[in-house]
Amino acid sequence: MSSVQVAVRCRPFNNREKQMNSHLIVEMNEGKTYLTDPASGKKRDFDFDKSYWSHDGFSTDPTTGYMSPDPGSNYADQDKVFNDFGIPLLDNAFEGYNVCMFAYGQTGSGKSYSIVGYPGNLGIIPRSCVEIFRRVNERENNPDNVIKHEITLSMIEIYNEKV
Repeated sequence: MSSVQVAVRCRPFNNREKQMNSHLIVEMNEGKTYLTDPASGKKRDFDFDKSYWSHDGFSTDPTTGYMSPDPGSNYADQDKVFNDFGIPLLDNAFEGYNVCMFAYGQTGSGKSYSIVGYPGNLGIIPRSCVEIFRRVNERENNPDNVIKHEITLSMIEIYNEKV
């Protein structure tokens, strides 16, 4: 794994975009993201470590609210994003490295959904907290364990140039 990884995620249209009959101009295939200029039809491609398609191709569980991929869909659910980014991040942290996750994008682009999520579709941070304490509990309940754990989590949000 490289020191820095960059991913992009395409979220579903929001209600405003649906009401405006917005046209989808994004395509994704593995680490490639393609944007099509609606005026000229010219397509540009961009390379990322991961490109996550979360625009459509999912079903919502009526009991839990979890959005999971439909059969044959390339929809990236919260499990996929966590397994690809959260688990390796925690693996590095448990090896003693400082780790950092940074989410960037315009308002409404889906950062909070990927990072925090909401009930039924928890994001990377709450899933990481559960996994951290699961790992600590597993280690501390091992009679051969001599490691003590100290956990520090810091989060900041910068919005409209205010922290």
